[in-house]
Amino acid sequence: MSFDPRQALQSRVGKRLSNRQLVLATALLLGLVGGVLAERKPTYAAIVCLVIAAAIALATLGQRGFPWAIALVVVAPWYPFISQQAEAPIVRQKVLCAAIAAAPLVPWLWSLALGGRRTRPSRAALLMGFLFLGLTILIYESLGSVSAMIESGVVGYIFAGITFLCARRFADGRAWLGAAFGGLLVLVVLGADAYVRDPSNRIGYFVGYPITYGALVVGLLPAGLLFAYQRSRLLAGVMACASGALLIFSESRSSWVASTAVVVLIVIIQARAGNFRALGAIVAVVVVVSGLIVSTGSLQHIVEQKLSAKVITSQSVTHRQWSYSYALETIGKRPIFGAGAPGFSARESASKTTIGAIDNGYVSITVDLGLFGLIAALIPIAMAIRVLARCLRLRATPPYELALALGIMGMAFVALFYDSFYWAQIDLLLGAMGGVLSVRIGRIVKTDRQATQPTRARRRRLRFSLAS
Repeated sequence: MSFDPRQALQSRVGKRLSNRQLVLATALLLGLVGGVLAERKPTYAAIVCLVIAAAIALATLGQRGFPWAIALVVVAPWYPFISQQAEAPIVRQKVLCAAIAAAPLVPWLWSLALGGRRTRPSRAALLMGFLFLGLTILIYESLGSVSAMIESGVVGYIFAGITFLCARRFADGRAWLGAAFGGLLVLVVLGADAYVRDPSNRIGYFVGYPITYGALVVGLLPAGLLFAYQRSRLLAGVMACASGALLIFSESRSSWVASTAVVVLIVIIQARAGNFRALGAIVAVVVVVSGLIVSTGSLQHIVEQKLSAKVITSQSVTHRQWSYSYALETIGKRPIFGAGAPGFSARESASKTTIGAIDNGYVSITVDLGLFGLIAALIPIAMAIRVLARCLRLRATPPYELALALGIMGMAFVALFYDSFYWAQIDLLLGAMGGVLSVRIGRIVKTDRQATQPTRARRRRLRFSLAS
């Protein structure tokens, strides 16, 4: 029987906690809030109360608490809503880092306190824990202090591994669908609001940068559309069209490349499994979105002017050529541990060019943390590749596993053109989805229909035996 934290919470709070324990817990919380108010900081008191309420709410959600916590932190507008360039967050770094850490740890601690074990011990997970522990020590030694590590890019990268390990305790793939749809809906609403406020500007700065926005949309889109499709085909079509339009307004060409790659992967897997009905639905969605783009003059203009820029004279292409030349030289000097400091390549790029990043997430992480850091970043992506390979081999189409794996692959394709691993939102999403897949990959088997369906060779032998 599977462990449900919500039922455990109700039973333990209702039966095992004595009145004395409840009084002590209430006194502790009131004392904390009262102390903050005594310091004449009512804003901090409101934050404490909000955090306590959020922690209790996440605990009562049970299995759904973990994906919802990740999704809410990932899509929250931590940065200026409308901007012309990537800017600092509108909250303090320590607040943002605290939210990043709380998203995986609060549901995990509640589940741990309530007992039960979600998964068997795994040597691979243990080795991954040591890998990220070693990276944390390496980063600390390079930066020289804990305060220097309190930066969203550093904390986000470290917590990609922690989130991966915490997610293994919450292996319910169904819970991810609702959280992904909710997160995607928030991104669509915020993106539409940003476009209405300033139609001439790129949208997506509220999550840090428009390409970050595109990566998050691509990452949440497969699971979000699956949730919508299970309830209404019209709802799924509306969400697909809205997401496609806002990806255009974000002017993120890498996200469009990733979306196309994800569609190609879906077609290959469904064709391999012989699900022609699903292929028809995919073609219908593609036709509708393409028709929307062609029939809408403004969207067609944006596609032609923004997404089809002249690559020969493009500044991004020139910078990409410099990035690869610089990275190959630097990696050759320090291949194992790199510079030992996250963000080193971005600072070097800003000092030598007009763009403060290397246009490839895998290259930038290798420059900063060497092959050691690159392997850590590739672990969630490796889980998605294993899932897709298993689905192709078994001709299986498990909906939950495929939705999460395709979301990871979408973000992985964006990382080919963007410094993805230093945006905490992308790190959390990669780590959480990868952790769930690491547990669910063994559950991918042939369905009864696929197991009993005769192969082409078997049908040929059957016809031959009947004829003879």
